[in-house]
Amino acid sequence: MQRDGRVRAVFFDFGGVIARLDRGLLADFEARHGLPESSFLKALYSIPEWRAVELGECTEDEWFAAVQRKLDELAGRPLPNIGEERATMWRTLDADVVRLIERLGAGYGVGLISNATPRLEAELRDYHKIDGLFRVIVNSSRIGMAKPDTRVYQLAAERMGEEPSACVHIDDLAHNVEGAREAGFQGIHHKGDYAALERELRSLGVEW
Repeated sequence: MQRDGRVRAVFFDFGGVIARLDRGLLADFEARHGLPESSFLKALYSIPEWRAVELGECTEDEWFAAVQRKLDELAGRPLPNIGEERATMWRTLDADVVRLIERLGAGYGVGLISNATPRLEAELRDYHKIDGLFRVIVNSSRIGMAKPDTRVYQLAAERMGEEPSACVHIDDLAHNVEGAREAGFQGIHHKGDYAALERELRSLGVEW
């Protein structure tokens, strides 16, 4: 383990950085059923069951059953099953980010830190076929802790065999970036602008 101040490991978030949420899919569902804009996102991520599933305290099926109930509540009537949205909403990858990960792997430890359900690893392996790009995968539901808890990043650095000061985490949520910084990481808030992401990495001395 070196302590020369150089970045030696780059960690990525999955949803919102590597994978793009199909907002059009969710908006189409809302439009078809007369739901207010952003109802689907609210149903997915503002309910207690999301916090439970990302900590491994309930199953993905239990979470989506709660999502369905929340959507029914917002609509004021029973809605069709959201199976299609469930299966496909996170299945589009950002090709530029994937290529970046591939290139970084030659000179850096590349890892994934995601607040996710236990299905994440299978999706990476069986559908996206990118699991081999990551030296370390930290899935919140498997460790019982979720970003922005500083312990998540510290565990990721430990598994990578690096000091937190030698690590960068890239996330689409500002509070997760702040959590990384509090843990001693460098942090990059990715807002979907790939060119900006490249510039910020290079400003930290990351080259490929």
